[in-house]
Amino acid sequence: MSTVDKMLIKGIRSFDPDNKHVITFFKPLTLIVGHNGAGKTTIIECLKLSCTGEMPPNARSGHSFIHDPKVGGETETKGQIKLRFKTAAGKDVVCIRSFQLTQKVSKMEFKAIESVLQTINPHTGEKVCLSYRCADMDKEIPALMGVSKAILENVIFVHQDEANWPLQDPSTLKKKFDDIFSATRYTKALEVIKKLHKDQAQEIKTYKLKLENLQTLKDAAYKLRESIAKDEERTELVKRQMQELEGSIHDLDAKILNASETLKHLQNLNDQLSTKKAVRSTRRDEKRRQKADLPEKNLDTDEELKEWKTKFDDRIRDLGTQIFKLEREQDDTKTKSNFLGQTIKDSIWDVSMLQNEANAYSDLKKQRDSTIQNLFARHNLGSLPDPPFNNEVAINLTDRIKSRLRDLEKDLQDKKVGLTVPLMLGLKNEASNDYLT
Repeated sequence: MSTVDKMLIKGIRSFDPDNKHVITFFKPLTLIVGHNGAGKTTIIECLKLSCTGEMPPNARSGHSFIHDPKVGGETETKGQIKLRFKTAAGKDVVCIRSFQLTQKVSKMEFKAIESVLQTINPHTGEKVCLSYRCADMDKEIPALMGVSKAILENVIFVHQDEANWPLQDPSTLKKKFDDIFSATRYTKALEVIKKLHKDQAQEIKTYKLKLENLQTLKDAAYKLRESIAKDEERTELVKRQMQELEGSIHDLDAKILNASETLKHLQNLNDQLSTKKAVRSTRRDEKRRQKADLPEKNLDTDEELKEWKTKFDDRIRDLGTQIFKLEREQDDTKTKSNFLGQTIKDSIWDVSMLQNEANAYSDLKKQRDSTIQNLFARHNLGSLPDPPFNNEVAINLTDRIKSRLRDLEKDLQDKKVGLTVPLMLGLKNEASNDYLT
């Protein structure tokens, strides 16, 4: 429960603007007693103004609420109300409202200076000040107290001039009760609830449609899942059949390979048989021809036949010896040919290497001639013969460049000596002058 602890009043109605008046409110009841004009009603008005921001009736927009500056012979009066209360949560809060009344030439000017809320930081124990606009302050304090502004204004801190509001006309009375009991808020809440109910019904209808759609999708998904499971089973069955077929294909490939090798062997045998038949036919024809060429009867004696046989054997041996010599000569010729082929390859390689070196040497000569031409043109060393330069001409031109370089270095050294001597003399003279001084 929210309670009011203390209130400071300064410069409000009959309260002196130069002195601070502090009123302490006791629990559970505080009685305010005093003569007429002592300020009893002013205390209630200050409580109402601090909590709700509403000026009391007949205050003439604050002109008669602030202490009149003409009473003290001043042109300006400042008033302040400082209220300390506990919020509904039991937290101490101080509300400060400051005002100013200024006497102008032809009129009085009222102005609210500042509205401040002071609280204590529970972690550090330090005071925290928050400045508000008046409108924000009027909403913040009732919220902190946990009481509506209508109750504070019309029930708790009601002014004596407005205490007869229950006897007013029905429309005003209804408005007062609506504010006190928050009937308008209740009506608005009902409208919001109806709107929310309508929106929720629409959302429920939408969600039902979505649910039906999702249920359809779910059923389709279950069917697809079953179809996928069946397809996976079929796939596994097909894979097993493929593996079996691959094994059968492998066996058939092996049989086909074996049959191909057997067929090739049979073809080779058939070719050999055909060749043998052709050779046999040829030899048979040769034998018939030789038999036809032979005389019908040999009239030589056995000694002559033996002699012919011996000569034939000698001839065979001589021919065999010649064949052996020719084979050896052929082997030697092959060896020599291989050696000469390797020698030719090595020579070709050497020729290519020499050709590359010759090309590189030619490039270096061209680079040398270009460098000599650039140096002669840059340093005006004279005319040059037409390139390319032979070695002797290149050596002579290089010597001319080196001679020119030595001359330039000698001139540079002479210039350095010529500049150093006057500089040393100047430094020596300056040192002498400093010493004399």
